[in-house]
Amino acid sequence: MSTTSPDRAALDTRALVEPVDRAAVRAHHRELRRRARAERARTRSSGPSRVLARVLGTTLLALLLAVGAAVVAAVLALAVVGLVAAGVAVPVAVGLVAAGVVAVGLLVARGVRGSSAREHELAYRLSRFAAANGFDVEPRIDEPARPSGAFDVGILRVARDVVRARGPRAVEVATYTYSAGYRNGEPFAFTYAMVALDRTLPRVVVETVPARGVRGARAPRGVERVWELPVDGPFGDRHHAYGPVRSATGTARAVFTPEIVEALVRGPLPLAAEVSGDRLFLFSERALDLLDPAVWERLLGTATDLAARLSRADGPGGPGGPGAAPGTR
Repeated sequence: MSTTSPDRAALDTRALVEPVDRAAVRAHHRELRRRARAERARTRSSGPSRVLARVLGTTLLALLLAVGAAVVAAVLALAVVGLVAAGVAVPVAVGLVAAGVVAVGLLVARGVRGSSAREHELAYRLSRFAAANGFDVEPRIDEPARPSGAFDVGILRVARDVVRARGPRAVEVATYTYSAGYRNGEPFAFTYAMVALDRTLPRVVVETVPARGVRGARAPRGVERVWELPVDGPFGDRHHAYGPVRSATGTARAVFTPEIVEALVRGPLPLAAEVSGDRLFLFSERALDLLDPAVWERLLGTATDLAARLSRADGPGGPGGPGAAPGTR
């Protein structure tokens, strides 16, 4: 089922799936690196600060390498001792351990090279996809400032492969990654779509739950879940909604009507949603494949459709309704 909005032209998704020229991918990556170096040079700090940062960085790197080398040497020595204790001759034990180290190193190098190649191809395809549709693309944004608590959690916060669709309702789509800063630096990732509304609405978060064979979607960590509010789906099924403290009971229902909730749960890709002032966010529970044309149809179509509905003066949360008060933080 197509989700193309009537005020948005049909997407040209050929660049996402057509075969690519590996030489062109490499050239594109070199150009991105050149631009990144030029940007760093343009915004670089003063001379003394730069020298101090370089010295501190080199010292820390040397310390980490020394500690890592010591740990690896100790582990290898224990492995050799264990083999010798098992009756293996010392030269043979050393050879076996060395062969194991080489094999592991080759596997790691192959994995890193394959991962880098996939990332470079993704960036190249998205740049061609953006050019074909008149979109803007940015490889990454460090610590993006967005009006949602989902972007304030953890460390190493990065929005990757940021694509901004132009049009009557501009939509930003990206994959957001961060580290929790605990649990051994466990990484998290989700895909989001952000679109502007024509008016300010109460802050409401909706998490869709599985119902009638349809999968649900939880909002990311950091999204405010303070005051639980009732909201219904298209078949009378109940979903989780949250608003500011002491929000009116009908706030969530005024903003997220059953028809809007149906748009979130419809199809194979369920979404969670957050209204934050004059912004609508759609969230997936995990990072989505941005080379899948269906993902773009779903995110762009749903974002523009819901933004149009929420922006109508007589639409959800309109004047006189339970959700008319701003209620945003």
